[in-house]
Amino acid sequence: MATLIIAVLSMTIAAYYQTLVPKYRGAYQASSWQEALHGAEAGAENVIRSLNSWVATNTDPNAYPWTANGWTVTDATYALNGERTLGSGQLPSLGGPNQIRVTRVAVDVYTREEIGSAPTRNPWFRVRSTARANLPGKYANSDSRDTELRRMKLSAKNGSAADPHVTRTVEVVLRPRYRYSRAITGVTGLALGNSNNWEVDSFDSSDTAKSEPGTTAGGVYPANTPSEIQSYGSIASAEARPANSPVGALIEGNGAVVKGDVQTFGGDDPTTTAHENVSGNQNMIQSRIKDDFDEDISALTEPTWTTWTYQGNNPSSYLTGTQSNPTRYTITGNLGTFAVTAPPVGTTGYIEIVVTGNLSTGNGGNAGITIPPNVNATIWVRGNVDFGNGSINANNSSSKVASHLAVIGTSTASNATYTASGNAVQYLTFYGPAYAATLNGTVETIGSFVVKSFQINGGGNGGFHYDEALGRGGAIAGWQVASYFEDTRGDL
Repeated sequence: MATLIIAVLSMTIAAYYQTLVPKYRGAYQASSWQEALHGAEAGAENVIRSLNSWVATNTDPNAYPWTANGWTVTDATYALNGERTLGSGQLPSLGGPNQIRVTRVAVDVYTREEIGSAPTRNPWFRVRSTARANLPGKYANSDSRDTELRRMKLSAKNGSAADPHVTRTVEVVLRPRYRYSRAITGVTGLALGNSNNWEVDSFDSSDTAKSEPGTTAGGVYPANTPSEIQSYGSIASAEARPANSPVGALIEGNGAVVKGDVQTFGGDDPTTTAHENVSGNQNMIQSRIKDDFDEDISALTEPTWTTWTYQGNNPSSYLTGTQSNPTRYTITGNLGTFAVTAPPVGTTGYIEIVVTGNLSTGNGGNAGITIPPNVNATIWVRGNVDFGNGSINANNSSSKVASHLAVIGTSTASNATYTASGNAVQYLTFYGPAYAATLNGTVETIGSFVVKSFQINGGGNGGFHYDEALGRGGAIAGWQVASYFEDTRGDL
């Protein structure tokens, strides 16, 4: 009887382990399978981080420092658009019990946007990444298809040593995210004009059906043709609610009309039909009020030049150069009202200006900045910006197109400001994540702002009109995922 009992118990235990071990091995392999995907995605994320870091110092994506960061062109014949691979020493290793690591990452140009001349059209990058994770060297079950479906390499060797592992590959297409993709973007709060005559809307200076005739640079806001006014004048705030009060207003609408998306970083209550994240929103499109805004807004630094066209506080004139060799002015101190000299007809001029003090045009009939239609100007300002009631790229000698005047505030002071007042008219883009923007009176703005905060005292019949052409070109703020899928055909 004792022998019989022992035999029965032995068979029971054997049967138990025969069932348990494959289940344990299957769970282990399933875990490795999932971890290999995380590794492949980590390889793609590593590329995205690199691209986003290069944006801050490189305005031309064709000039990104691939080689200096360990990338090699696979075929020199296709150096501009062809495949680049990251060196083995630079590949991410996640480690862990299953030794997850990226085995190969490749990047090439998937397509290019129809912007500018052929060599400078902005690319969409395709990123392919393969990663692996270790496996126990046995089948999860008797069905050998399991190894094919999961791309398990159970008999793989590293030299003479067994090296069972699993691999997965992902493909991600990245598109450029332009710096000026909406009318107003705020790091903290936005307070709009307190009049239903004050409106945020859009038009397209590059489309004659969405603008009125302007200059040779493009059309102007169709103030006299309401049917041409568009509804892509979006606004957004990156401010977060306090942890102990997650629901509540992050944008003060004040009854202003907003023809576009209104986004905040949280603040809305999903259990209600109201939009608690935006107060005074009765003149906004309710279906376009969201609380899903999530973008990094990083400060920009002024360029470091080794040579200048002029350095001082009072140049006799502001001349232009070419796109590859623009004229460069460093103004030591404050800069007031000025006009750029137009280059010869049929040519396009480029000028870059660093202002070490404030940019302040003052007030009066002649106050302002003149940027001719065939000129592209970029101004970096260390101090405050005050355009008074001036005409900023808006007089009859100017382009009246926002993309032709880019003002970048580089101050990191807590009290940096951008102001305009009275009946000022300004065609420009302004990027200053540390600047509190305040408009007083009936200021008319055509372009795009990225600021710390935005406030209007009054509002009247003024407004903010986003030029949709800014969202299809110009400076790139970063790279975002356009498509993603797992490539099951094989490893890179």
